[in-house]
Amino acid sequence: MTRKIVLAFGLLASTACHLSIAEEITIASNEIKTLGIEIAAPEVAREIAAIEATARVVIPPMGDAIVSAPQSGLLAGLSVSVGEEVTRGQVMAKLQSSDFLALQREFLDALNANLLAQNEFQRDQQLFDEGIISGRRLQETTTRARIAATSFNEHRQLLQIAGLSDAEVHSLETEQKLLQVLEIRAPFDGVILDRMATAGERLDAMSPVYRLGDLSTLWLEINVPQEELAAVQLGMKVAVTDSAIRLPAEVTTIGRSIDPATQAIMVRAVLTEADHGLKPGQFVSVRMVAGNSNTFDEEFWMVPAAAVTSRDGSQFLFVRSVNGFDVRQVIIAGADADHIFLSADIDADDNIAVIGVSALKALWAAQSESDG
Repeated sequence: MTRKIVLAFGLLASTACHLSIAEEITIASNEIKTLGIEIAAPEVAREIAAIEATARVVIPPMGDAIVSAPQSGLLAGLSVSVGEEVTRGQVMAKLQSSDFLALQREFLDALNANLLAQNEFQRDQQLFDEGIISGRRLQETTTRARIAATSFNEHRQLLQIAGLSDAEVHSLETEQKLLQVLEIRAPFDGVILDRMATAGERLDAMSPVYRLGDLSTLWLEINVPQEELAAVQLGMKVAVTDSAIRLPAEVTTIGRSIDPATQAIMVRAVLTEADHGLKPGQFVSVRMVAGNSNTFDEEFWMVPAAAVTSRDGSQFLFVRSVNGFDVRQVIIAGADADHIFLSADIDADDNIAVIGVSALKALWAAQSESDG
């Protein structure tokens, strides 16, 4: 269940200076034991919980790609299976394609035409320098050379789009020997998420073969109810509560539109820890936190929920003193299932009542009545 935690930072800043000892409950040491009162030291709060919710693990768009057949042809073989890791440039499949052969032939035609045009340009440039031909003829030769060079570069890029590396294009250019098989290679390091073609299948150009995912960076997409959005801020840490990693993510994006079906807003966090063990498509429980004690203007404490008691709309702790317990007012900053995060006039050397608080509250009320 999603739990909203009120973050009263403005209230904390304005009232922290007024926190003081309310009064003292006098009680002997043996009576403390008889009443079953137990004490413990408060802990410095490293973070303050804001929201607990459910998130979906997704692959960023730049890390999710469909590897397709660049040309039509027969899928001659598949080299990797679903779940396998691949590296950039690794051969994933092989395609036999007449279109690929035609593309190579056209490249060689453009190559030879460019060589011829460049030779003619150099010859006419020499003849023009010697005054044998007119400037108009040199201009025409220059234009043909530029057109031929542009066509050659175009066919080179078409081969690169088809999946040939620079080394393969250079080999074709120098040896002028057509490649019989087009190798489909991984565009980046990743994991095979899905296979969408079968060996022996005839494919059209751009038919999908594999879905490849880069899992080095993942996102958490968190659906936050609109009434809780005020507690969410950029940079907040996100703890995956059912993972061994305590704080693997950080809020980077807060959505601008509300889902009409759920009345929730998408909040995105980027996983920043390695080896988090999360999988794309997985749903996880998360806890969004406001920060750590190093980022606050004052120190916050974490105490068991049972240690805090209420009276007349205010909250208090019972702090062990020489004669019994001091009653000290606190300001609540947040809470989770077991703890309360607060600002109070206490330090790490103090001991507070964590069990038997109700007995102390009764003594406090009785003492107040007798004093009155």
